[in-house]
Amino acid sequence: MTSHTQRDTAEPGNIHLPNVGAVVNEAIDAGNQKLAALSNQARAETTMAALSAIAAHVADVPGRKNLLWLSANLPFPGRMIARILSRANIAAYPVDVRGLLPRMPQEDVESEVDAYTSNLGTLGGPPAMSAEPIGIGAMVEMADDTGGRAFINTNDLTGAIRQAIDDSSVRYTLGFYITNEAIDGQLHEIKLEVERKGLIVNYPKGYFAFKDAPVTEEENRRHLLIALHSPIESSAIPVQVSIDRVEKPLPHCLSIFGSIDIHNIQVLQKGGPREVAFDVVTVEQDQSVKVVAQLGSTIKVDLSNEKYTAYMKSGVPFHQYVQPKADAATLRILVEDPSTAAVGSLVIPLSEIK
Repeated sequence: MTSHTQRDTAEPGNIHLPNVGAVVNEAIDAGNQKLAALSNQARAETTMAALSAIAAHVADVPGRKNLLWLSANLPFPGRMIARILSRANIAAYPVDVRGLLPRMPQEDVESEVDAYTSNLGTLGGPPAMSAEPIGIGAMVEMADDTGGRAFINTNDLTGAIRQAIDDSSVRYTLGFYITNEAIDGQLHEIKLEVERKGLIVNYPKGYFAFKDAPVTEEENRRHLLIALHSPIESSAIPVQVSIDRVEKPLPHCLSIFGSIDIHNIQVLQKGGPREVAFDVVTVEQDQSVKVVAQLGSTIKVDLSNEKYTAYMKSGVPFHQYVQPKADAATLRILVEDPSTAAVGSLVIPLSEIK
């Protein structure tokens, strides 16, 4: 297995070329740091999108879920990941694939770099070296805040993976309610103790008291794009569809009957009847996942008590006709709650539609 990002690109060491002067060395270092910043920003965006997709994929699965994450380091604070994973009740188990990491005094690091570049005499320099390996703190924070465990400074990757799997064999679910005053968007510490000695208890070291703040159009667009390009489906809003090939109202057409589960939908009530709203987007993609056609619509439903009770059981229905393009290979159905930016999705190969 090889990394898509080389360590000397993400963590560039200082360049010490002989006989060129400090100004040249500093200029090279500054350029390498800028390239590293761009590389790490791209890594962070890709990783956050992947974690968001994973959290959405298992959002409708009840109970605790364990996420085993193999990485060389994390390009952002572990608490940022915990904010995403905690909503889906996911415990993170980061495994540092770098194995045993040496820690050296800074002066020893610099002397080794000087010796290396003096013998090398060319651009490029050694792989990154630092007195304290980066990324360990983020992994520990990510595990602590979600109730998992971090496996660092070990060459036994198989054993770490086995321990992470075995860790879910015995678990308990505890819950509590918080007051409205405690919903401040901050992390609140949790402390759990057991009377029996010798037990190691892994649990989230805190909870995020999220506010139900209105989302922006940009957030809605970003969540739709994540779901659109994700290789896995999202269950943040459960959606079920039945698709038939028909010849009316258009030839070679698809008749799509769908049902949207409203258990996770924000139901609005402003003095009148309850109301739910969805944006439904049906996208056709070719073999390269390029969008070749899309159809969007907005569904708004006023819910009387009777309708609300019925739709809680059956879901809110919708119906669409789609005439697939000749080069379309996949149908992707996205349902978004515009008030929360939650997205549910289905990925349906057209070859499987009879």
